[in-house]
Amino acid sequence: GVVGGAAVLVGGTVQGVAQIVRGVAAQPDAMIQPSKGKWWNEHEGKWIETNLEDESKALSGVPSDDKDILGAAQDEIAEETSGDGSGAANVKDTYYYDCLEVAPDAEQGKIKRQYYVLARKYHPDRVGPDDKESADKFKEIAEAYQVLSDPKLRKAYDKDGREALSGDKTTTNEDGPSIDPALLFAFLFGSDKFNDYVGRLAMASSALTGDSPKISAIDARRLQQRRCARLAIKLANKLEDWTKEEYELCKVQWQTEADELSKASYGSQMVHLIGQIYAVAAVQFLGALDSGIGTPSISQWASSQHAKMKKGRAKTKNQVDTIKAAMDTMQMQQKATAELAKAQTEEEKKAAEAKLAKEMHAGMLNVFWTMTVVDITSTLHEAVQMVLFDQAVSLDVRKRRAHGIKKLGEIFSECPAPEGKDGEGPEPDAQRLYEEAAFAAMLETIQRKDQASANASVQGH
Repeated sequence: GVVGGAAVLVGGTVQGVAQIVRGVAAQPDAMIQPSKGKWWNEHEGKWIETNLEDESKALSGVPSDDKDILGAAQDEIAEETSGDGSGAANVKDTYYYDCLEVAPDAEQGKIKRQYYVLARKYHPDRVGPDDKESADKFKEIAEAYQVLSDPKLRKAYDKDGREALSGDKTTTNEDGPSIDPALLFAFLFGSDKFNDYVGRLAMASSALTGDSPKISAIDARRLQQRRCARLAIKLANKLEDWTKEEYELCKVQWQTEADELSKASYGSQMVHLIGQIYAVAAVQFLGALDSGIGTPSISQWASSQHAKMKKGRAKTKNQVDTIKAAMDTMQMQQKATAELAKAQTEEEKKAAEAKLAKEMHAGMLNVFWTMTVVDITSTLHEAVQMVLFDQAVSLDVRKRRAHGIKKLGEIFSECPAPEGKDGEGPEPDAQRLYEEAAFAAMLETIQRKDQASANASVQGH
């Protein structure tokens, strides 16, 4: 599952990758259908034939913001969010509700929607790093969301106001670790700067509509289909010069793009993730052309990438273990009980609680990040399949595209993190942890997709 993805790397990434195409060799459909220009779409449950020219024509007739699908839910939640001040008499302090422009009785869906809308408005990536007023507003919005999205903190806040919360507004009456507002937003919703590469994340679409029941599973799939098609068309356009053998031009352009995207809030992690997805998808396609199933190429790629990551892991073994443990809430609760039981003084008790809070925050952020990674991986993998199996162009062009995607992936994967000001971005060890978790979740997601393709062959789809 989503959370389980973060444990793949620690448990043996290479062994997991070796299973990516298990059984495919014995299943002729997994070789026959791709040779016919089709790819397996696990969401549709069938082999798909893609023509990007047709996709482009179809998209020209729908609004770019998907208002035809999201409109009703957005309008409804916008009206409800404004509120009439009802419920204010039941809370001691309305400061955080005012920050998010919601009524004190607002439901969680409305709170999430307002956080997303307002945080995007005042995000440093949009307004610029020198806008002090917007930066302060962005932090206030994030702080309000951290309190109001947590039932325990919200209850304490409603009852006793801000005095009931710790100095960093992340725990009640005790000091604890604060969450970087830019990190929280990036791990939940990504960045507008990456729209041409990952589109609007599923979590962002959910936030826009306040988790409205008006958006059905069918609607959600339509949104995802459009997202994948748009990204596929943009990727194909990006590869146009490469297919015309303008290799040096493309390398310079892609390196410049990677450098600029890395400057976004926590953009380096996103750039590396995108690069890895592109690289493995391209290697898979090219390996399939060479061997029929592509197994050697994928395993070799994953082994190489894992070896590179492993070099920097010795110093962070304990932190990796902490992240893993923090993902299991039950285990954390048991650990808290044991640690607190050992505490003999008030000081030891506070230290144990602070340590637990830090681990819980790390675990929570890692879960958010892993969910985002799975969403991006699933989306980009599908978009790449559309590009590489595009029947609007010849097989030769598709092969050229694959080599271009591979090079683009390598450039993004190897793009160095920009040097920031003191205190900006995650600590080096933390950054490594998030990238390792992303790598693991990415591989598990692709493994699941390829296993679905193999299963389809077994079942005779």
